[in-house]
Amino acid sequence: MKRALLATALVVMGSLTACGIDDAGPVRAGVPASGLPLPGRHPAAALHVYFSSPVGLERVSRLYRGPDAPQVAMGRLVQGPDPAERTRGLVTFIPPGTPAPTAVTRERGTVDVYLPPAWTGNRTALRQLVCTAADAVGEVGGTSPEDVRVRLHRAEGGAAVTEACVR
Repeated sequence: MKRALLATALVVMGSLTACGIDDAGPVRAGVPASGLPLPGRHPAAALHVYFSSPVGLERVSRLYRGPDAPQVAMGRLVQGPDPAERTRGLVTFIPPGTPAPTAVTRERGTVDVYLPPAWTGNRTALRQLVCTAADAVGEVGGTSPEDVRVRLHRAEGGAAVTEACVR
């Protein structure tokens, strides 16, 4: 009985050591494959827009190619949630047909947003706008959206108001 148990143990141990895997551990092999870049084309990236839900603002992803993420994000924001997002309960407080604000980044961690004359959004719409602009600038500059300062310029003029993304 002891001999059979010993023989079985030796066979099991022998098979474990002969499986062809050494004990060197994982080896770095480089970056993941990403395909060949096309001349004149930017790789696909994600930008984020913020819509309202029963629990507050929610961040959703949008794919895009190209530079100028803050301006692209403004355009995607005024388009509102897509049908699947509306089914999930996401809404926008930006009135339909509102033109996209102009977003300009002049320095790291700050974005100037020029509101169109037709801007009539309420406080929730303004939060959507500020968080969307801050997220777009933060993604490009490697800054947390909460640390980006958004300077809002009204069409009527006056001093710019500086806001931060508070979800």
